[in-house]
Amino acid sequence: MEIKDSVAVVTGGASGLGEACVRNLVNRGGKVSIFDFAQDRGEKVASELGDSVIFCMTDITDEANVQAAIDKTIETFGAIHIAV
Repeated sequence: MEIKDSVAVVTGGASGLGEACVRNLVNRGGKVSIFDFAQDRGEKVASELGDSVIFCMTDITDEANVQAAIDKTIETFGAIHIAV
């Protein structure tokens, strides 16, 4: 699967397997929006990885909150191609 220039949303991307997915996608040329509630950790990961990553403080049980994160991702990167 070609990842270069694709935009991914990774839920739980601030730590553990989610963070590993974020790092892998970025290493393969993708752009990533981290959806997570762990704000400090999510901001740190996004900062470490540069302009290819944004962090969206997200409670996935709150539909309006998820929609706001989706909107921010599309505003920043122009689309969403992958959801993890």
